[in-house]
Amino acid sequence: MSRGKYYSLEEARNANDVQGYAKENKSKGDKDKFNDILERMAKNLPVADQTSKKG
Repeated sequence: MSRGKYYSLEEARNANDVQGYAKENKSKGDKDKFNDILERMAKNLPVADQTSKKG
């Protein structure tokens, strides 16, 4: 495993160190929106409030 400047996800998975990857690759996101989308996906609901009609 070559651990250079950046720790790749594949290297982290192989080393069983996903937490180390997460520390080096921080991101920001909308936690509430993500949870809403994940819940809708799990319940097989449409993600958007309005969806396109079939043409």
